[in-house]
Amino acid sequence: MTDVKICGLTRAEDVEAACALGARYLGFNFANQSPRRVTPKHATALVRAAAAGILRVGVFVDESEDEIRRAVDAASLDLVQLHRPLEEEDLASAARPIIAVAHVGAGNPTVPSDSLLTRCRALLFDSAQGNAAGGTGTTFDWNAVARPWRVPVFLAGGLTSANVGRAIARGRPAAVDVASGVESAPGVKDWERLARFFDAVREADEAHAQTA
Repeated sequence: MTDVKICGLTRAEDVEAACALGARYLGFNFANQSPRRVTPKHATALVRAAAAGILRVGVFVDESEDEIRRAVDAASLDLVQLHRPLEEEDLASAARPIIAVAHVGAGNPTVPSDSLLTRCRALLFDSAQGNAAGGTGTTFDWNAVARPWRVPVFLAGGLTSANVGRAIARGRPAAVDVASGVESAPGVKDWERLARFFDAVREADEAHAQTA
């Protein structure tokens, strides 16, 4: 199955629901400008609801190395997702493996150099909204990223149960990442939308397996 990352989690009951439905990754947003922002103290409480073996991802934009480390320690994060141009110092000081982010607009996405990218755990493609830390609800042309990459690819940006199947068919990502597409309000997950999203991912995988 294509892995699923549920991002922008702010409630323990939503963490539990995401785990029960089969999420591989749980995303906690520490970016100061995000409506889904959680503090390290809040995240500490949230991760207590996480099932064992599910990877915890911290989402950051312009937070400092010290702020990232405090969040990593508080929430026992497994991965750090950086919504900013990746620099050598980000990797040199990384407290955890990094998910690099490329924002896709009208043209080709700006992707980190191979020398940086190959040291990352994955590359996430999201819609271009400055350096916003996800949850914009805007899609992009998935064909723009449908080629082999040096690391596993995650797709984000406006995904819902209605379109995630097409995104998987075109982009063939290792994982899909959703926040606003399964919400009733920023940071508040709608459990019916969550369930439909997982169903749509499974259906897309089954369809691909039948044609492979």
